[in-house]
Amino acid sequence: MSKCVVCGKPGDTHHVIHKDEGGLEYPLNRICLCDHHHRGQSGPHRDPEIDLRYKRTLQNKLQSLFSEEFYRKEEIRKKAELSNSLLRTLVKTLKRYKEGYRRIDIIDFLMSGHQLIDEEDFLDSME
Repeated sequence: MSKCVVCGKPGDTHHVIHKDEGGLEYPLNRICLCDHHHRGQSGPHRDPEIDLRYKRTLQNKLQSLFSEEFYRKEEIRKKAELSNSLLRTLVKTLKRYKEGYRRIDIIDFLMSGHQLIDEEDFLDSME
């Protein structure tokens, strides 16, 4: 059994982008939480700030993992540890450019459309 990322007690899988929010099944979207830190008062299902913190952490991981502007599908599969079926869905969903698939589109897909815009991203998009 895995250990809770908060306290180290035995825990279960929590999807950072919840399944009912369209969350996808891949390793980076899962963390281990004990009952208290999963569904208790200080868990992401009851505390929106904690839920947002986990989502930001996931987005930050994806942003650092995908730091280049474009990626080929095999690079995406390896970096995000995607199953072949999820990779097929990504390829069918995203626009492919000559250089490959855009970083921002990959992250948005893996965040199931829940990409959080921070101030730096917003300012970059205005340029």
